[in-house]
Amino acid sequence: MRNNMITKILIKFALLFCLIGLTACDNKLNPGFDPDDYEPIVPPEPVRTMDAMASGERVVLSGASLTDITLKWTPTEAHGNTVYRYEVLIDTIGGDFTRPVETVFSDNNGLEPQLTLTHYQANTIGKLAKFRCNTNGTLRWKVRAYCGLDQALSSLEGYFVIFMMDGIDDLPTETEPVYITGVGTEDNGDEAEAQQMLRQNDGIYQTFTQLKAEQPFVFMSTVGGRKCYYYVDDNGVLRERNNDEDYTITVPKSGIYRITINMGEQTISYDEIGEVYLYNHSGGYKKTFDYLGQGKWGVKNYTAQKKKEDWAGSGETRHSFKMEINGTTYRWGHKDRDKGQPNLSTDKSYYNLYQLALGTDPWDYSFRFCDELLQWGEIQGNIFYATVKTDVTLYFNAEFGTYTHRWVASETNKD
Repeated sequence: MRNNMITKILIKFALLFCLIGLTACDNKLNPGFDPDDYEPIVPPEPVRTMDAMASGERVVLSGASLTDITLKWTPTEAHGNTVYRYEVLIDTIGGDFTRPVETVFSDNNGLEPQLTLTHYQANTIGKLAKFRCNTNGTLRWKVRAYCGLDQALSSLEGYFVIFMMDGIDDLPTETEPVYITGVGTEDNGDEAEAQQMLRQNDGIYQTFTQLKAEQPFVFMSTVGGRKCYYYVDDNGVLRERNNDEDYTITVPKSGIYRITINMGEQTISYDEIGEVYLYNHSGGYKKTFDYLGQGKWGVKNYTAQKKKEDWAGSGETRHSFKMEINGTTYRWGHKDRDKGQPNLSTDKSYYNLYQLALGTDPWDYSFRFCDELLQWGEIQGNIFYATVKTDVTLYFNAEFGTYTHRWVASETNKD
């Protein structure tokens, strides 16, 4: 026990002597901060020379261009190992660069004395500057050099001109309808009566309407509170009218047309519409519909009929609608291949119309008659006739937000 205590005391003395020795070795005072040991940070000098795209050069912007736009300047004077970075401030005529249209780092994250822009990037900046498509716009630019919190803005500025890419400036949103209007349309130029087009997808609109030969019409929408008009130029390209323009469109032949416009691709297509009729596949019964205007076809006081078949003792009711488009007959039917029979409480979406591909089996994607509405009489020969006359209307317009049709009992049933 005594030996253990002596050993512990000896260890403590050894540690104490080591600490005293270390302290004796480190007896120099801290020399403090010596400015000569450090390179001072020197604020940047402003850029004083613009070398490229600074003297009014003009660039026609094109999505197919493989040549970029490069803004260049002579770098600010270097001081020792100080690293300077650059930003380019881009503004328009009349701007003072306090709120530039765009501020962007130069190449290589701000280290290079140049800024490279693709044509698409330049076009985007032009849109921020509110330059309209197919017009010239002047962009002014300055360079800001900075290091840490220190910065210097060039007093000189460069400028260049861009001719904006083709396109449509004011594209309607989903809540901003597009209309067709003009003397050549069914509204005879009264915009209050203009026919709304059906929105098919983003930027794609379609209408069925009657047009007069060589009479003007345009497409119209209110975008962001601004009334906008769209026309087709001599090259068949869909464009937006500028404020000082009055371009319109005409067709060479009067008739009923399906018109489809794609604002994104700036295209338009016309399909001439011929006969429209209801067609019973069993028995080949056909009922021609009259054009009612505003994209509607219909028939009044119609007596529906159905034929008895071996597989349908109570009569085969499958039917669809046929439409002649550019001389070719197409079927319009149900979205499902084999849909059951509707009743008076069936959802109205049952009656939505879908154009079927050519060659589709004539029995598939058909509608069926509503027995509850038509109330069939006794068989005559091989045919059942409805005892309730009906008005049938096809809506190839935007009234219901989709192409559809409706059956209603005719008023003549009250007689």
